[in-house]
Amino acid sequence: MFMKNKQLYLLSLFSASLFMQTGASAAPLVSIGNNADVFFNGSSSLRWSSNIFRDESDEVDDLIWTLSPGFEVNVGRGVSNADLSIITRYDVLRYQDNSRLDTELFHITAVGSYKTSRLDLNGSISYDEAQSTTGDQNVDDDLIESDTFGASLKGEYRFSPKFSLGSGVRYSDKKYQTYEDRFADRETFTVPVDIFYELTPKVDLSIGYSYSNTDVEETLSPIFPVFVVGPPTGIATQRFTGDYEQESHFFNVGARGNLLPKLSGFFKVGYRTRSSDDSVTSLTDLNGVFVGAPGSTDRGDTGMLGLDADFTWAATPKVTVRLDLSRDFGVGGEGQSTENTSADFSASYSINSYFAASANLGYTLRDYTESGREDDQYSGGLRLSYSPSQYWRFSTGYLYSENNSTNERASYDNHMFDLTATLRY
Repeated sequence: MFMKNKQLYLLSLFSASLFMQTGASAAPLVSIGNNADVFFNGSSSLRWSSNIFRDESDEVDDLIWTLSPGFEVNVGRGVSNADLSIITRYDVLRYQDNSRLDTELFHITAVGSYKTSRLDLNGSISYDEAQSTTGDQNVDDDLIESDTFGASLKGEYRFSPKFSLGSGVRYSDKKYQTYEDRFADRETFTVPVDIFYELTPKVDLSIGYSYSNTDVEETLSPIFPVFVVGPPTGIATQRFTGDYEQESHFFNVGARGNLLPKLSGFFKVGYRTRSSDDSVTSLTDLNGVFVGAPGSTDRGDTGMLGLDADFTWAATPKVTVRLDLSRDFGVGGEGQSTENTSADFSASYSINSYFAASANLGYTLRDYTESGREDDQYSGGLRLSYSPSQYWRFSTGYLYSENNSTNERASYDNHMFDLTATLRY
């Protein structure tokens, strides 16, 4: 065990030293023509997790090495009103004791903007591969792989010095690559519309409306405990839930800008409504053969207080504090309708020109409206970073996460430590 630990640790150090040699000999910036710049973004990390499967009854720890080479292309330097950035990364993950989990994950994002005297346009498109497990999406002794495609376009047009109109569209398509029968693929698009009024040169008031539509695919969920129904040969081990569509509306008022002398950000508060189709349900055996009488869910319509807020407080020239708040509808991993309330707090401290420290706390309440299940998720972490030059950053951190669920199979706690080296040139 010690020898294997040592080999993995030396491998991580070797990759970091390789990056150092490359950064020392290569030019810090590559330009293509007069308007395009290319950067190399790379990192290497060694991470220990106390509970890689997020399982309260059978905790498994492991040491994970990640090598992440990537590139960033910026187009628009010297162009007054347009900008485009393409960022790509390829993660190579290697587990010390659970090598069957070894994987490679690809990420790519394109972000662009276009500005004129009256019109601001911002757009993005992304594709991400993931391997993870949470209290909401858990399986025994394995991780879950998924792909997510996302795109957004938002714009704001100023009719006058006092009034402007903002709108756009956000789209997300998540597909599970493993356990695809158990977890629900979902496709979501959201269209917000906001009217802004300039109250002061630093603060805008807003009134808005947002429409969201989500298509949720069918699922086959295991039944705990297994029980016998129907004919003697029919053993129900899975619950079939048909696909459905969910719509929500958010009527809100808010404000944005420099809300107080040291406080900036935005908030929207109002009322959210949701309507969902019912789904056909039944019991099946392991082969997917129906062995129980068909039924139906009863989701109905519901409403609640809605909130979306992001505040940044510049406490001192060296201390910055951020608070994100949200209350919205959602969809659980197995396709359940949820009501989600979250608060995320973070603080950063610039110790000097080389060292920086940060801390974060997070809480999410996820209420599963169909089953009565509730999850309380907590997280907290600390990080210290050292930047000896504009190219290099070294950091170490600790993260604690916990999920307390009325579904005992979804509860867990996890401790994680990491050492990371990052290079950008």
